[in-house]
Amino acid sequence: MVDNFAIAVSHLLVALAAWRLVWRADLDKEEPPAKDESSSGFFSRSQPAARKGDADA
Repeated sequence: MVDNFAIAVSHLLVALAAWRLVWRADLDKEEPPAKDESSSGFFSRSQPAARKGDADA
């Protein structure tokens, strides 16, 4: 009997916490991240720095 009560209480507390998290208003409102001044991703337009071993002559 005590085991079932302990399991029920713990499950109800977890369900209550999940219910409160789901219905929070600030979870649906997120500011978009600021844009980078210079791109550093795969499609960046800048040329990579030359390596020491490379010779252009």
